[in-house]
Amino acid sequence: MGHQLVWFRNDLRVSDNPALYHACQQQNPVSAIYIATPEQWRDHDDADVKIDFWHRNLACLKNSLAELNIELHFFQVNNYQQVPNLISTICQQWDIERLHFNDEYPVNERFRDQQVMAVCGQISVEYQHYNDQLLLPPGSVRTKSDTPFKVFTPFSKQAKQQLEQSLYLYPAPIKQTAINVTTLTQASQLTELTWPIVSDDIKAFWPEGEQHAFARVAKFCRQPIRDYKQSRDIPSLGGTSRLSPYLASGIISVRQVWNASWQYCEPNDSVQTWQNELLWREFYKHILIDYPEVSRHKPWKPLTDNIDWRYDEQQLQAWQQGQTGFPLIDAAMRQLLARGWMHNRLRMVVAMFLSKHLLIDWRLGECWFMQQLIDGDLAANNGGWQWSASTGTDSVPYFRIFNPVTQSKRFDPQGTFIRHYVPELAHLSDKEIHMPSDANRPQNYPKPMVDLSDGRQRALAAFKLLATDSTI
Repeated sequence: MGHQLVWFRNDLRVSDNPALYHACQQQNPVSAIYIATPEQWRDHDDADVKIDFWHRNLACLKNSLAELNIELHFFQVNNYQQVPNLISTICQQWDIERLHFNDEYPVNERFRDQQVMAVCGQISVEYQHYNDQLLLPPGSVRTKSDTPFKVFTPFSKQAKQQLEQSLYLYPAPIKQTAINVTTLTQASQLTELTWPIVSDDIKAFWPEGEQHAFARVAKFCRQPIRDYKQSRDIPSLGGTSRLSPYLASGIISVRQVWNASWQYCEPNDSVQTWQNELLWREFYKHILIDYPEVSRHKPWKPLTDNIDWRYDEQQLQAWQQGQTGFPLIDAAMRQLLARGWMHNRLRMVVAMFLSKHLLIDWRLGECWFMQQLIDGDLAANNGGWQWSASTGTDSVPYFRIFNPVTQSKRFDPQGTFIRHYVPELAHLSDKEIHMPSDANRPQNYPKPMVDLSDGRQRALAAFKLLATDSTI
């Protein structure tokens, strides 16, 4: 009797997992695999904190699958190019009848999966892949002329029309018949694979497992979501869901989160505002699929590739380490280093500061974020950076540039957030903390690295050179 094989990737959960569910419906023995690709992770700038998060969640997944009598086997190869041959070997030695996996949408992942499907065809192994990362399948949200949406608002309106009813959630499978398969020489123990070491503080701040993800959804829907519209921009408050790491690694599905926002909350402006954030995530993934060039370090607006970006290693490093002399920028960048995460409002502020006030290529910022973020997601990170740099679809107009001091006064009026992450400024008054004077600036805190007015004018001049294109 042929076995069913589930290939886990960024879907490290048992509940609402299409690939796992369908494999278990075949009434055949089920095995599961996970393939680590350390070299590929580095090429993709995946952060140590995110890779460690995978490691911890894989241990949880292994235990959850064991309760279903499904063994999760681990393998390691350097990169995606080696994956098809490995899967071919597994399928042939384990007498696999059908391979099941959930779709991933970046260019390299799609090419890898095409190669795997081709190999399956050569060895007469069936395969089935499923939409999992999206609320709505690729190509299902289109304009009247059947073209991709390029602007978020009409995209979100049509998406909401299609999402008026609760989405179907796949139940966790029932216990399967236990099987033994031959252990391949390439197989490893989870601890034998290549994993980075991160701090215990990071691990405690981002606990692993589906149950922790569910608990965060429940806690958020009990109250914070009801105040989301007012509190989401205040970084010192716990006004956001902090579900993004769990969504990015598939510890919880976007369908589960979307349904929770309807089932546990009375519809109001705050709930709809939060749902819009999920739809921004959706929008950027659809953009990634329809415009794959954004996976290749290309701006969505090709003309903006002609901007004469500056390269200043000293300024770039000061920005990365939270030493710019602008307290809100520095607090945000230090939060990123300390937590592997940054408040969404601050992501926009620091991205505009780098790409506009410093006129440093947005791609350097995008790369740094991916190398630090536990919730690093190519589509969302790229979309956010291109929005801030005015190079992407439906991005902020090039002349709209956040002033970090104004943003600080508006969204951290008492300096609570700044005091937490920039303790050398904690003694300053609520007024002074947003931009210390020369007289009150501590010796261990840097002077502002740029004059905001000069930086703004430099950015405007660089973009105006492209002003013949009305879309800039």
